Amino acid sequence: MTSSDSSDEGEKSDSREVRIWVESDEDAAKIEALLEALGFTVLRELGDGDGPARLRWAVNRLCNRYQLTPRERDVLQGVLAGWRNGQVAKDLNISGATVKWHLHNIFTKTGAEDRESLLRLALQLGGRTREPERGES
Repeated sequence: MTSSDSSDEGEKSDSREVRIWVESDEDAAKIEALLEALGFTVLRELGDGDGPARLRWAVNRLCNRYQLTPRERDVLQGVLAGWRNGQVAKDLNISGATVKWHLHNIFTKTGAEDRESLLRLALQLGGRTREPERGES
């Protein structure tokens, strides 16, 4: 693990960077939570061919940050994998209306307006995202 404080000569900066390499998504999530609590911004770098790991990371990050339920997590995973509502419903053995209801809850909790903005939010693996305003969740 390496750490560096970034600052220009004569200028004080609050930017701190930590780089770590971990194999497990579970370990990465624990380390991320700790570093964010300490005021660091966490960016996870994944290889180009690491789509499944990127999807797991994005789903876990959104679920933890926005306190999604286990079923909302299942729906989110299908949506971020590019599935249509009917595919998600069939995979989870629920109705299409139930998928829409869970999507509505996900959009409300995350502040995303549609699938595209939800995907953009999921791909922003580092930095702060917009927190829902009071009364939105």
